Amino acid sequence: MTANEPSGELPPRKTTADERETRAEEALQRIFAGGDLGAEATALSNDFTDEYTGRFRAWLRRVFRRSPRRR
Repeated sequence: MTANEPSGELPPRKTTADERETRAEEALQRIFAGGDLGAEATALSNDFTDEYTGRFRAWLRRVFRRSPRRR
């Protein structure tokens, strides 16, 4: 489990376009300041993948959750 992946049954929080843009701009600033391009790109990619994987898993849990047994 990563820091961005939700724990338990809470639905993953969807980030806004502004939040994603802010993270990208911060990564660019770190790169321009001498940061590692590969590490920054990987971190952005992992954040994106973790968010959407978490949302997909939550959707699968909703789709395949067992309904109460009828008698």
